[in-house]
Amino acid sequence: MNWPLFWALLAGFGIIIGNIMLVKHSASMKMPSLKDAKETSSEPSHNADDLSRRRVGAEKPNSPE
Repeated sequence: MNWPLFWALLAGFGIIIGNIMLVKHSASMKMPSLKDAKETSSEPSHNADDLSRRRVGAEKPNSPE
């Protein structure tokens, strides 16, 4: 028997079976909603204008004019 082929096929099937098992395991997990994630964030959100004004020596964004 060609041993490198045997080990390559064994590794390939192992990866496939491992991925199937991982999907089955993670199917029962509950994902947090985006609303909950925003409430628990410790950093306040800022828009781009606030951030550009805070930077010292920041250039203005390019405009088509």
